[in-house]
Amino acid sequence: MKLLAWLTEAFITVFGITRPRPEEQRVAQVAIGGFLLAFLFAIASLVTYFAVELRAHPH
Repeated sequence: MKLLAWLTEAFITVFGITRPRPEEQRVAQVAIGGFLLAFLFAIASLVTYFAVELRAHPH
């Protein structure tokens, strides 16, 4: 949960969105942090896939 909390805090700080109320903070951490974590994982997966493909099939 600390990673999700950190990602959410970074997103809120960078984009300047309104902070969630204390009772909504957990939901915001899961929603925003989960989305950002999934996005970062998808980007890392694509980069790894293309790096492996380029190495396996150089032109």
